Amino acid sequence: MRQSIELLRPLPPSRWVWSLVAVVAVVIPAVPASAQDAYRVRRTENFRKDPSAAGVLLATISEGVTLQGRADANGWIEVTLDGWIWSRSLSPTNREGHDRVVDARGGENLRASPNGRVLARVANGCLLDHVETREGWVRVRRTGWIWGRSLDAVQSTGSTTASPAPGAGATLDQALTANDLALHQSPDGPEVGNLGANAPVRIMARSGDWVRVQTEGWVRRSELKPAASEVRVGVSAAEVRSRPREFEGQLVQWTVQYISIQQADELRKDIPAGRKYILARGPLPEAGFVYIVVTDEQIAELEKLPPLTSVELVGRIRVGRSQFLGNPILDLVEMAVRDS
Repeated sequence: MRQSIELLRPLPPSRWVWSLVAVVAVVIPAVPASAQDAYRVRRTENFRKDPSAAGVLLATISEGVTLQGRADANGWIEVTLDGWIWSRSLSPTNREGHDRVVDARGGENLRASPNGRVLARVANGCLLDHVETREGWVRVRRTGWIWGRSLDAVQSTGSTTASPAPGAGATLDQALTANDLALHQSPDGPEVGNLGANAPVRIMARSGDWVRVQTEGWVRRSELKPAASEVRVGVSAAEVRSRPREFEGQLVQWTVQYISIQQADELRKDIPAGRKYILARGPLPEAGFVYIVVTDEQIAELEKLPPLTSVELVGRIRVGRSQFLGNPILDLVEMAVRDS
């Protein structure tokens, strides 16, 4: 039973970059490791309040995230999600024993650290527990349920952080492949690619006789396609504005004309104050405007783009029709400069 698919990737440079990655896991502390098992999310999956496909959707967890869990109910695993959310997207509450609620239309990203890697997309209205606060960010925690077939059990190291590979010390280590080898999604898991002999890799972590590695390479753009069938192609901004509720939360593939980077203020009530966003025209050939919310990690590449550059993007619709001007607002998932 597959619940959902979501793309969450760092912004590529001005051409598509394909990284062969044996998934880098973030292990989430919850209760003592001795009392729980570790599970890695095999594919982006829904996180629900109850062990049922009809349970209230709390969040969508990214592929590769590692969680602690223990209870099993009819194929569902109870796990704990722990991470950081921008404080302005939260409000205090006193409901069902929780003290925070997500108060951002379209939901908000949950990150491994303040402004760090995205672990999940938490739904608007999701109740959470406050753990700590740090410079505009709040660490929160919530226990819920994931469909067990979307999880892989992983070897527990008895630690709440990823184990460094032998010889790596406190930093990442470098190595070369000794011969041609298969790249696996997880220890003893399915093959996802191949590496040739003497390929440079970065050692990220270990699990028994296995090490998690990361490497990069290039492929022709014509050989790539969207990673999820749920990406909607051919949707116009006019359709989104006319039926905003239908499209909110959906992935779309658009070509837009980049204009500038802006910072949200109190007048942009649909975007958390202080967040950066792209002002763009489109989707082409439409002449209207669209706002595309970006992360600080994506800004560095965006700042290199000259105004009026045409780019292709995959984005998740945060708001179908903004409060004052009625423009769509998207969260950027991936983007590439369009060939002239």
